[in-house]
Amino acid sequence: MAATDASLRDHLANERTLLAWLRTAIALMGFGLVVARFGLVLLTLVVARDAAQAADLASSARQSTIMGAALLGTGSVVACIGWQRTRAYARLIATTGPLPSLRVLDTTAGLIAALGLGLAVYLVVAM
Repeated sequence: MAATDASLRDHLANERTLLAWLRTAIALMGFGLVVARFGLVLLTLVVARDAAQAADLASSARQSTIMGAALLGTGSVVACIGWQRTRAYARLIATTGPLPSLRVLDTTAGLIAALGLGLAVYLVVAM
């Protein structure tokens, strides 16, 4: 009984670790959206400025959008790394018995990664 308790504890710790990876990924993506949104604020300021300042603001807005997209992509990569590591550790832990289904965790990590990449592509295309 102690072996299964220890194995269960290890599996639950592994799942909490994935959730920490996913929280980090979501935080990076959120920061990326804030940075990209700042670029939109700069673009609205372009309308209110003269031509000399407008060029500088437009350049800053593009850079902000690119940085936001890069942070979204980084968040997606972090989600994938966390998913891969969780799967690897789950296989190591599973020596004492059958592996619990990781389908929900796989789906969650995949959706977060896809969302980040989709938003990054949208930002770059809409730029």
